[in-house]
Amino acid sequence: MSARNFWTIFLKILGIWLVINGITTLTQFISAVSYLSFNEKENFLFFLYIAVLFILIIGVYYFIFRFFVFKTSWLIDKLKLENGFAEGNIGFNINGSSIIKIATIVIGGLIFINSFPLFCKEIFNYFQLKRMFNDNYSSGWIVLHFVKTVLGYLLMTNSTFVVRFIEKQDKEK
Repeated sequence: MSARNFWTIFLKILGIWLVINGITTLTQFISAVSYLSFNEKENFLFFLYIAVLFILIIGVYYFIFRFFVFKTSWLIDKLKLENGFAEGNIGFNINGSSIIKIATIVIGGLIFINSFPLFCKEIFNYFQLKRMFNDNYSSGWIVLHFVKTVLGYLLMTNSTFVVRFIEKQDKEK
């Protein structure tokens, strides 16, 4: 495996991992904004500030995904990542798509392992607080952890589709 292939695989794995973890950041941002109180005088400016900040966050994650997953060759050239290796080949004899498939399974497993216990905890809290206070307990975190659990499971079980999609997008470029 050449140094360029190593960096390509590494950057694609890093990009997918960063964007999937960015889902948590976006949902925490949305939930934090929903708890803020709005002042009548500063309502428009505050809303504009929040909207610009939200668009900025989405833009950053979009560019991370675009450059790390689909424009890895350009990123490797600009950062000169392949220049630091003494010899041209690294001692791996594994196909690049197999490594991306393994990485997708590992990332899906990590997401599943991180979110499933939190999902169970939030369900327990929901029923416990509903029984104690008879109020509607917010189920937003339950939905978030459920989606992350399902996303992790789907990444683990359908990694070939993810690899095909990445390779298809890479070939089109």
